[in-house]
Amino acid sequence: MARRVQDSGRNGWYYRVLEPGTVQAGDALMLLDRPHPQWPLPRLAELLYRRVLDAGELRAALALPLVPSWRKLIERRLEQGTLESWDSRLGGPAY
Repeated sequence: MARRVQDSGRNGWYYRVLEPGTVQAGDALMLLDRPHPQWPLPRLAELLYRRVLDAGELRAALALPLVPSWRKLIERRLEQGTLESWDSRLGGPAY
């Protein structure tokens, strides 16, 4: 499912569970809080899957309460450098 979200850009199935229980068709889900409105999930997905070497955006994303795997991915990308340093490793021109 995660790959479908990545490929399609559709992301409506991400929810944070505040209280355990059962949800079924027809039940209402309510947005209670949006602590980082400048970072909707599509923006983060764009950074993770398409704009993977945007250092400014990567640094900004580190201020978010990310899941450990996403935080590690972003930190690793920042450690590895910018597009120009990747380009020099690959032997081609910067884009």
